[in-house]
Amino acid sequence: MKKALIGYGGHAREVLAQMGETLPCFVDDNFSTLNTLPLSSFNPNEYKVLVAIGDSKIRKQIVNSLPPETLYFTFIHPTALIMDSNIEIGQGSFIGAYSILTTNIKLGAHSLLNRNVHIGHDSVIGDFFSAMPGAIVSGNVKISDGVYMGTNSTIKPKLTICANCIIGLSSGVISNLTKTGVYGGVPAKLII
Repeated sequence: MKKALIGYGGHAREVLAQMGETLPCFVDDNFSTLNTLPLSSFNPNEYKVLVAIGDSKIRKQIVNSLPPETLYFTFIHPTALIMDSNIEIGQGSFIGAYSILTTNIKLGAHSLLNRNVHIGHDSVIGDFFSAMPGAIVSGNVKISDGVYMGTNSTIKPKLTICANCIIGLSSGVISNLTKTGVYGGVPAKLII
């Protein structure tokens, strides 16, 4: 079965660059160009895919819109450090260059760890997680589905983050996030 990406925006092109491959890219029919294929022509019996969309919410919408028999592949960059065999990485995930996963970690399906993301010991992370370059999840952190961490954001150890939170770039989370919203600053506070 051939591999393909869903998406052709900036993140998808970064995924292709990190993979070092040229793969077919499917996009919404309205946005199809000479470099892409219309999503309506996607055949799940011909391709297994990685949904290469940076936004957690949109990535989930696309996965939910694909045929139920769709197969997904996971890509782990060769420079990423997976330090323990006791690490579970969900289907359709992308682990970017120089990322580090230490020990006893569960990473949900369709997760995105961009370049140089660190995940600490005993962390449990839900589906559709997005961590932008330099994001750090300390040890023993519980993160629900759909969380987005901006560039260089950090979560201190032993915290719980509720579903669908957005943690702004360079923010420092020092207490549990129990309300969905956008958080920013150091310490991170609910701003929207």
